[in-house]
Amino acid sequence: MGSRRKKKMYTLSLIPVGGRSRPVTLLRGSPAVFVLVPFLVLAVLGSLIALLFFSTPLRYMVPGWTLSGHQEQLVALQAKRVDSLLVEIESMRAFSEKVEGVMFQEEAMVQGGESPGGSGRRVFGSGIMPPLFSADSAETGGFTGRLITGSISQRFKPGRSHYGVDIATSRNEPVGAVADGSVIFADWTGAFGYTLIVDHGEYMTFYKHCSKLLKKGGEQVKLGEVIALAGNTGQESSGVHLHFEVWRNGIPVNPETYLNFSM
Repeated sequence: MGSRRKKKMYTLSLIPVGGRSRPVTLLRGSPAVFVLVPFLVLAVLGSLIALLFFSTPLRYMVPGWTLSGHQEQLVALQAKRVDSLLVEIESMRAFSEKVEGVMFQEEAMVQGGESPGGSGRRVFGSGIMPPLFSADSAETGGFTGRLITGSISQRFKPGRSHYGVDIATSRNEPVGAVADGSVIFADWTGAFGYTLIVDHGEYMTFYKHCSKLLKKGGEQVKLGEVIALAGNTGQESSGVHLHFEVWRNGIPVNPETYLNFSM
């Protein structure tokens, strides 16, 4: 009988530099093993890459790859949302500039002692005069109850940098909007505490030293709607009261000209 022929065996080892440790065997077997194992490894890697490619947005980065109808609708929807956010950001920027202009002008008038009877600087564009600020309102009055319950403790004195009226009242007394409008400022200020500003178009009204604000910037308000609570906040306040101002075309005017405080 002839001797059985031995199969050739091969070994793939990792030999450390310098021979400080024993070689590490990575693969051992016949030539078929050395062909099969790399093939299996490449197949597994290829499957993982294909899975990653087809299950993630990576495939859309390949030139010529098109989106399905449903995916195109989703992309269009996201684009509309981005456009809406950009419009909202632009609106907020304009809103901020408007408020900063109003606050800057008032601060400059207080510091410089400027008389509000001059030409003044237009802070906002003119609009339609609200019905409650018509010429008849100064004669008929009747808006004090919608503003707040109390009595005037200090009148409009622009020569002393007092551009509104102070109404002494009880703490947390409801403060009502004197006309329809939109809130353009509702936040804390160092000098005037919690302050709320409502834009009525050609007119703006200020409500200062409040204990709490019930409206936020950008919200709409209606005549008589409670927008804040009276308080004693801010460095310029020495007692519970509401400081109320009316500005027309960027210039403070006497609130008693437009509202009847005698009722």
